[in-house]
Amino acid sequence: MRVTFRRASLGSLAAVLAAACAQGAADTTTFGTQPGDPRPSAPAIAPADGEAGAEDGGAGEPGDDAAPPADAAPSDAGNVTDAAADAASPFDAGPPPTIDGTIAPGEYGVHVDGQNRQASPGAAPTTTWYMTWSETHLYLAVSAANVAEGLVLYVDHAPGAAAGSTAGNAYDGTNIASLPIPADFVAYVKSSYQEHRVADGANGWSAPVTAGITVAGTGNVREIAIPWTAIRPAGRPSSFAWLGYVTSPGGYVYGPMPTTNAGGNIGTAATYAAFYRVTDATPGTGTRPFSLVGP
Repeated sequence: MRVTFRRASLGSLAAVLAAACAQGAADTTTFGTQPGDPRPSAPAIAPADGEAGAEDGGAGEPGDDAAPPADAAPSDAGNVTDAAADAASPFDAGPPPTIDGTIAPGEYGVHVDGQNRQASPGAAPTTTWYMTWSETHLYLAVSAANVAEGLVLYVDHAPGAAAGSTAGNAYDGTNIASLPIPADFVAYVKSSYQEHRVADGANGWSAPVTAGITVAGTGNVREIAIPWTAIRPAGRPSSFAWLGYVTSPGGYVYGPMPTTNAGGNIGTAATYAAFYRVTDATPGTGTRPFSLVGP
């Protein structure tokens, strides 16, 4: 009887030890995860970008397809709209200019010389031009220039093509008899009058059209909006070239663009060699209007 009791006790002890081992293994697997467990949890290690952690059910390899939690914020890296906006040139990413005779900060894009603005050489205030465009209009503004005096603008809407006129049109005793571009369009704008013409195909110009351009002036600032269809019947070109100047009624030219073209009393037989090239006229992402000087 004594021997039997001892064997039973040893069997019971073995069973107790086996149960204890099993419980220890279970505790190790669920360390710090059981409700009410007084032991501190091990610090969680965040998975690297593009990896799924073990608790997410992933293998921890880049490209894991595990879905984010429903309330997780979307990643900017996958936002195509944001990426496109970041890549876009800011020069006319906002609304088009308001033609009211006032140039607001950033209204024409980047107000830095060689970008969407260009100042004439000399002591301030110097005549300064601004330009931008949309799908429907070409916008320009000129400051420090008498709004009662004429602004002359030439545009070649098909650079590289032979069409257009290489002889300018006379305004206020001035004329660029030899243009550096075969211009398709010329505009003359002041506070009391406006006109625009198109090349006639014989190195000359059509009769003037005295309406269609929106103009506003305040003090010595003027703003102008020209429909692309007035420049090119099919609308906005894919590229263009341009030049311009301001003239007094007596034929004194100032604020020429590009600035290397002559000013002063140029007469009616002047030759200009410089112009601006816009190789990509896509609104918002194209060439800045004062950034490329030709030829």
